[in-house]
Amino acid sequence: MAKHKGDENFFYEIAFEYLSRVKRGYFLSPLEIDLIKKWEENKIPLTIIKKSLRKGFEQAGRKKTLLYFKKIVEKEFKQKGDKLVSKQTDNNDNRLEEIDKQINLIESESFREKYRQFNLKESSYNDKESFDDKIDREIIDLFFNEKKEETEQEWNKNFQYIKVGEKEKTRLIERYFIMKKREELKLFYFSYL
Repeated sequence: MAKHKGDENFFYEIAFEYLSRVKRGYFLSPLEIDLIKKWEENKIPLTIIKKSLRKGFEQAGRKKTLLYFKKIVEKEFKQKGDKLVSKQTDNNDNRLEEIDKQINLIESESFREKYRQFNLKESSYNDKESFDDKIDREIIDLFFNEKKEETEQEWNKNFQYIKVGEKEKTRLIERYFIMKKREELKLFYFSYL
């Protein structure tokens, strides 16, 4: 089975979220890698997994294995699924109103306008993923070069325990920068809604 960019991002996002919290030199075990693959196959959204990891760390501090979070992720996913079923019966206007509120929080006028324009049209999950990827690329194009050295130094200081090849390290540093910049500008992922 050929991997596409989304598969890699899914894996890297979870690995980054987990490994950055355990704060030690650690590689994912084959069982942990298999668990991430199962979450992806079951189409568990990345936001649910990240929320579950944060929740698990708050409850019990650092854990030795990603497998500890399996039940937490499954419980959150089930609750989210139950909420989605009830939300489908809600009026679509409420959803659009909530998205519009999120859009109004965006710091940058140009990004705010891009989100508004995208929100005006009916879009599939793939369209939303493409939009999110486009925003990520734009963040890199607009902001990364001027902060590249500073971001790399920050990465090396905070995540020296992550040992990967240069290509993977570059990708992780870019993802790290994108996440920080999205948070700063209050840019959300449409594909997570």
